[in-house]
Amino acid sequence: MNGSWMPAFGRSHPGIDTLRPSGGWPSWPLWPTLAQLQGVLDGGAVQVTNANGDPLQLEVKRKGISAVEYEKRIAQDGVLAVRHPSWHDLFNLLAWAAWPHAKAALNARHATEICAATSARRSPVRDALTGFDEDGVVVAVANPHLERFAREFRWPELFWDHRRELHTDFRVFVFGHALAEKLLEPFVGITGKAIYCAVETAFLELDAHTQRGRLDERLAELLVDPNCFVSPRELIPLPVLGLPGWWSGGDIADFYADTSYFRPGRTRVR
Repeated sequence: MNGSWMPAFGRSHPGIDTLRPSGGWPSWPLWPTLAQLQGVLDGGAVQVTNANGDPLQLEVKRKGISAVEYEKRIAQDGVLAVRHPSWHDLFNLLAWAAWPHAKAALNARHATEICAATSARRSPVRDALTGFDEDGVVVAVANPHLERFAREFRWPELFWDHRRELHTDFRVFVFGHALAEKLLEPFVGITGKAIYCAVETAFLELDAHTQRGRLDERLAELLVDPNCFVSPRELIPLPVLGLPGWWSGGDIADFYADTSYFRPGRTRVR
């Protein structure tokens, strides 16, 4: 994605809208300043902090900073380095505001892995964390049949045969900031890395911010669990353009017969 500013970017795609701040999308006619971006972190219903409770503070990312140093600065000092302007880093900041508990837990898990590392190579845990941080989606699902179709890669059944049920029983929230950036200019091939959360039907009748807040807490618990996110193989591919309204060509059955996008694969059960 190029650096051209899009004032209505938050309303350009339903996937991006799942990151909407609790106070609504800011009205920014031009690229927001660092102070305006800091206001997004400071103005939410939940204070955005690292795992130690230090309020997150923005600074312009210097050239050459490593991924290890980037994660350490968040964990130790509460400093989030951002490139400015940058869509990628803007969506990362919005993800922090939308998922404050989960993002703090993810960073703390990175920091733990970094401290325990015996080589410069990134561990499978950090690979899993990074993959989810970049392209993750959280799926609240009230119908176990829909979750089974997704886990078994039965895409035509999920996205076409049971399309009506997706509106009521299958809610997808974007977590990954790279995924959100891709949705600015969507293309067939975009795939999320999904974590599924079973919920009651009544949960999906709540407003979107309440849903996301509760999922944030549940996701944070998973991220600190040493038995979860131990390998990238835990993350389940979800071709998100199959969701209702996420792709202009998704209203015909033939779209879901394209196995170059809706690929068959191994059944994953967890």
